[in-house]
Amino acid sequence: MLQQSSRQVSSNRHGAFGFGVAPRISRFRPIARGHSSSGQHHVEVSEEQVISRRQVMASKLLLVAGALVPAAPALADMEGAKVPAGKMKELSDSILAYKFEYPVSTTSGKPLAMLLSRVPEKYSSAAPLTADARQRIVSEVFDFRNYVTASMTVGPSSGVLKDRAPAEWKPREVALTVLVDRSTARTTAGQRVALNDVQEAHLETRDGLQYWVYEHVSQGSPTITTRTRESYRHSLAVTSWRSAMDGTPYLYTLNLSCPEDLWPELEPLFRRSVESFTLLPTTRDYIPPDKDPWLFF
Repeated sequence: MLQQSSRQVSSNRHGAFGFGVAPRISRFRPIARGHSSSGQHHVEVSEEQVISRRQVMASKLLLVAGALVPAAPALADMEGAKVPAGKMKELSDSILAYKFEYPVSTTSGKPLAMLLSRVPEKYSSAAPLTADARQRIVSEVFDFRNYVTASMTVGPSSGVLKDRAPAEWKPREVALTVLVDRSTARTTAGQRVALNDVQEAHLETRDGLQYWVYEHVSQGSPTITTRTRESYRHSLAVTSWRSAMDGTPYLYTLNLSCPEDLWPELEPLFRRSVESFTLLPTTRDYIPPDKDPWLFF
């Protein structure tokens, strides 16, 4: 008798904890008024009360689910979403003391999912553009879907600018020097050359500082949107300078770039970005670019 009872307990435990077949739970149904055949009393529940309880339970489940599900993506990240035409965001960096605005939608309202692909950092730890590591990317925002970039690079003056005062620099000289310093293409003699066609270059003076603005076009690689071999990128850049600890002029360049087919919708916004680019007064957070230039951490 004791052995049989133990088997029953074991069977019940298996069923309760999922090792066997769990006992079936009957569905709740409204019961009619009166007594059952067994003589027990039942409370009458109307169909409306059942529906009301179900609605309450559903609402609670939705609240719980809402707390667990991640927040919806930003409007600019949603496929086909519309944002205000020509909307801009600002990036400000106190480490190297500059700021600029960049577009997060085109002039037609097409969203740009501009992600911070390179967080603002000091010159010594920034990624170099070429093997000599002069020009380095200190911050960058990038739209991976539309191939739109806004990159900030810093580097010492070089080439024809190196031994001359900034007041003597010509706009086209500045443009070509920066573009050559960013390029890895070389001639048969080993000299580095820029594969960019400078369309226009001019000098602007703002608050006593020099800003060289230049438009350039380069041949790019095929993309998802442009699969032809003859693909081009259109860019607008602005360069200014600031003296380092040893007095060497360091060039600060903001370069905005997009595929040629997007240029008509982005040119006005790129020009707004260039106008917004400013070298800020230095603070305690400022780290001169020539301070420990090879100290990466």
